[in-house]
Amino acid sequence: AATLVSTPFFPPEAIAADQKPKEFIDVGTQAPAPEGEPPFVELSNGVKVKDFRRGSGEDVVQGTSSVQIQCSGKLLNLNGVSFYNTKNNNPDGFGAIPLSINVGKGEALPGLESGLIGMRKGGIRRIIVPSDLAYSKFPGLEPQPTNANDQRALDSVVKNSRRDATILFDVSIERFK
Repeated sequence: AATLVSTPFFPPEAIAADQKPKEFIDVGTQAPAPEGEPPFVELSNGVKVKDFRRGSGEDVVQGTSSVQIQCSGKLLNLNGVSFYNTKNNNPDGFGAIPLSINVGKGEALPGLESGLIGMRKGGIRRIIVPSDLAYSKFPGLEPQPTNANDQRALDSVVKNSRRDATILFDVSIERFK
């Protein structure tokens, strides 16, 4: 016959924080940036940016600049599934055609535009665009998916109100004026 052993129940509050495993102490908080790596900077509109390469020159993208960028767009809610990449825009085999945007003219997502401001030529920046500055409210703005599969991936997040439609862009400035 099996013998049952009972153990007393201790509510989580009764266990001191220093007795809990480290993995359980900070549950639900954002992990800090890795050692020596700068954190994201949050802009006033909620867009988060992080520079990976600063770029060259003294000139920076302004709110009225015309820019050509290489970029990739990923859906954070779908574990980073890519829905846009200028590298796929290579119709003649001679290299990817950059995306051209006139900042401030309403051509691109407002969150992407605000993330571009302040970048230099050759700069690389990661831009996290909240859903209210992305396709949920501005579905017709650039960058648009280049094929049906990418459009379906984007629609599966944007057209589903139960999903967070936050978008991540990795952007490289090729040129601007």
